[in-house]
Amino acid sequence: MQKKKIIWIVEHCDIKGSYIFERAVTLAKLLQEESVFIFVRTDNARIISELAKTGLNIILFDKFEEVKKKVREMQPDLIVHDGKDTLLEHIELIRPFCPTIVHFDDFGMGAKLVDCHLISLFAESYEQPFVQELAGSYAFAVPPNLEKVAKQILETPDCSIKDTLPHIVVAFEDGDANNLTYRTLRHLTQLQIPLKISVAIDDDYQHDVDSLQLMALSRRNTEIVRRPEALLHLMPQADLIICNGNYTPYKIAAAGIPCITTAQHENELNYAFSREDNGFINIGLGRKMKQSILQNAVMELLLHEQRRERAVRKQRSLEIITNNEILQTLLLDLAYSRHNIAHI
Repeated sequence: MQKKKIIWIVEHCDIKGSYIFERAVTLAKLLQEESVFIFVRTDNARIISELAKTGLNIILFDKFEEVKKKVREMQPDLIVHDGKDTLLEHIELIRPFCPTIVHFDDFGMGAKLVDCHLISLFAESYEQPFVQELAGSYAFAVPPNLEKVAKQILETPDCSIKDTLPHIVVAFEDGDANNLTYRTLRHLTQLQIPLKISVAIDDDYQHDVDSLQLMALSRRNTEIVRRPEALLHLMPQADLIICNGNYTPYKIAAAGIPCITTAQHENELNYAFSREDNGFINIGLGRKMKQSILQNAVMELLLHEQRRERAVRKQRSLEIITNNEILQTLLLDLAYSRHNIAHI
């Protein structure tokens, strides 16, 4: 059977962070038996460098017209778009040259014209008004590095505190524009109980680390962990994680770890995944975070083992770790026209 030609279009989006590139690479590698090309628009040199190491067909572009020209030349069987919200004009430019178009987490007008819209960042009051929209936790693809860490943690289902001191990990990914890392650490240092606190600082953190280091010196057993994939490095040690409400809660749920989320911006405030139904404590908008609310949430999870067990059970019941199989099958079915999306 002739290989299907699949094009990914991935455009940097500040509020969605770098995970969109991880999702594209993860799924493209699962479809390598087909002919796959990834068109990328980003100014982030680190991301470009990491993409170059994947062994995939990576093509950088600056203007959407360049993509249109390539699509017209290549006549792909499937286009997958991720990242930046699209306009109607974007879809109209490429629609004549491809039978099937799939978008991930697109909140622009262009999503109305695609054949399948997969939504992991669905809203709390989400109603599925269009037949091509498929919203659910299965829309989160699990990168191999996360899968490895999650499987390691899943091997030890015990939810009890791992060491003599409860270990809290603070991890605000995607740049942390409002510096919730600093705000959260400041509130935690006021807790009058023995704790170990680790603050994950990744390559995208935009603020001064020295101020965090000074604060860490004011409390024993507090450290700033500055390294690539800092969250994944700390997850196996964590008794509790405090993070943003974007894609990060999916990473936590893949392993099953008690977690408190707070929104980095208004968009994240609307995302419904990191709620009580899925095993999270959500404390609202981060820049309005009150010390008492955060501390109460922390104490609730640290003092009550049954509460932690319930949270972990809800997260693990989602079976995030199996998402890649679902997404691989769905994308192949769409590429080979084996599905009428209205009947999925």
